Amino acid sequence: MSLYEDIGAERVEKILRTFYLRCFEDVMIGHFFFEKDHEELLKHQLAFTIGMLGGPVSYQGRALTLVHNPLPIRPPQFARRRMILIETMQAEGLEQGLIDSWISLEEKLKSLILKDQSSCQS
Repeated sequence: MSLYEDIGAERVEKILRTFYLRCFEDVMIGHFFFEKDHEELLKHQLAFTIGMLGGPVSYQGRALTLVHNPLPIRPPQFARRRMILIETMQAEGLEQGLIDSWISLEEKLKSLILKDQSSCQS
């Protein structure tokens, strides 16, 4: 059984909708979503996440590196996103083992999302 099946389709969608509503309004990461079509972004995120969790793959968007490369996402912002996701899953009553499994999959994407730290000037 996949993680997607363990969590359930409706629950995954509810978690993602709540999570992104929080992200859109967050003082630390909300600016990344300014001037974005929130419903379109949610549609892509839902398709991507369902596939990542082992559900039916329907994501046809751009590669993660192409989407995130123009954004100056740094480790503290990535950590903030992770914290909001964990809090959202906990509020939904998701079991800790399922939360840990989902977060583990998200962590594997970190190098594709974070801005290359070698390009920073000291």
